[in-house]
Amino acid sequence: MSGHMIRKQDRHQHWTLSKPAVLTEGGVVSAQSAIAAAAGARALAAGGNAVDAAVVTALALHVVEPWSSGLGGGGFLVLDLPGHGAGAVNFSMKAAADADPANYPLAGVPGRHGPFQWPMVADDRNTVGPHSILIPGAADGLAAALDHYGTLSWGDALEYVIPLAERGIPVGWYTTFAIAVEARQISQYPHTRDVFLRDGLFPPVSESDDASEVVRDPMMPGFLRQLQKNGARDFYEGEIGEAIVADMQAVGRNWTLDDLAAYRARVSAPDIKPYRDTELLGVPGLNGAPTVMRFFERVEHRFAPSGRPPTPADYAEFALLMRELWQERYSEMGDDNPNEKCTTHVSVVDRNGGMAALTNTMGARFGSKVSLQSSGLLMNNGMFWFDPEPGHANSIGPGKYPLTNACPMMVRRGRKPVLALGAAGGRRVPPSILQTISFVIDHGMSLEDAAHAPRIDPVRLEAVACDHRLSPEAVEAIAAVAPVRVVENTVYPFLFACISSVARDTEKGINCGMPSVDLPYAAAVSEAEV
Repeated sequence: MSGHMIRKQDRHQHWTLSKPAVLTEGGVVSAQSAIAAAAGARALAAGGNAVDAAVVTALALHVVEPWSSGLGGGGFLVLDLPGHGAGAVNFSMKAAADADPANYPLAGVPGRHGPFQWPMVADDRNTVGPHSILIPGAADGLAAALDHYGTLSWGDALEYVIPLAERGIPVGWYTTFAIAVEARQISQYPHTRDVFLRDGLFPPVSESDDASEVVRDPMMPGFLRQLQKNGARDFYEGEIGEAIVADMQAVGRNWTLDDLAAYRARVSAPDIKPYRDTELLGVPGLNGAPTVMRFFERVEHRFAPSGRPPTPADYAEFALLMRELWQERYSEMGDDNPNEKCTTHVSVVDRNGGMAALTNTMGARFGSKVSLQSSGLLMNNGMFWFDPEPGHANSIGPGKYPLTNACPMMVRRGRKPVLALGAAGGRRVPPSILQTISFVIDHGMSLEDAAHAPRIDPVRLEAVACDHRLSPEAVEAIAAVAPVRVVENTVYPFLFACISSVARDTEKGINCGMPSVDLPYAAAVSEAEV
């Protein structure tokens, strides 16, 4: 060992987490909510393709996992469909014209703080409240995906979702927990408080099977039906857009209908990187894919594929190279908060072998915490992705897109998609994505084995976080090249990203869906199950 300190964290959990992969000849949806995944699987069973199912699932997550994603946020989609080929949709959030750095004065607290290592902003106005909100891209992006690649109409896609909004969210222990974590800030915003807290103070709790609780937003069904009737562009140009502008002006922002009308999701070819006998596909733009692709550019010449699980030396090579790349990323590109698990990911493979990987996010958990007066729409807090200090590439500015770590990716072999994946977990997402890809491609692991394999995380440069399940030999090998911190993953905060993935055996025509092992409600649902 080189003398790097190995710091260990006390263990709090004493169970072994495991989930089985779903194997099927039909289509399968892997998502962070079984309810949402089932909605997408119903779209597959009705004859829809992978993009149809991904969009339906994302819309369902707007209803059943609103703390992580929704139409008040934005994201990215990469896809490959028989007969269409590969494509990408970038529907990231965008700063409005009133995004003036002067409106985010620094707090004057000496030094740099938090995982950003940025100056603190007065009153945290870039993180919570109306000044933290960016123009959402989800409505336009999901509709554009259907227009270009789907078989469902926008209205038909919402028909799978509106009944979920009418029923509300069934409250289990994790729902109670997700709300409780943000209860203090939620309580400051009237509609958000009224929907998610009881008596304005307490998270809902289902105390028994006979007394189950439901979280229901009374405004959501009407909002979704209006969006269904008027079309997605109404969010940006019509009655809904006008109401959004009025709501934002009422809380102190100077948004205009021109701001919204100028928003367009960007539909394009994906970025493609050859790697060994495969191709890696990602979405162009400010997301995690460029860093992942740079990793594989370098690793291809540093070790050969082994076809066996990673050795201690392999983990050390992962650590060394990832630290190099993340030092570059922080200095050249900026970053976002590693402790926020407020993103959701959907991976789909259909019966014909088409795949889609879709990541949508609100920013932080419950986004800005602000719900709009006219619709109840919960809005993002994407402003916190920008560097609050002026003069940098990722600094706050009107009309700018922030750097995010959303990282939906796909792997093709022989021009056919064999793996689609993405994750939630802030800047911990790209390291988890690249390790999982390497586990499958370089180390010959099944998707189920790769999902259960221990990972490392380099995002805190003072020490590489190592899953406590790693062998002592692997930890020692990593410690020879970097400081090490041995950690145990927990329900909150997540110390490693939560991956949802699908794969296909192109020779046998068998599809595989693998949900996040660590996320309680995550599931893979096949079209045969609905």
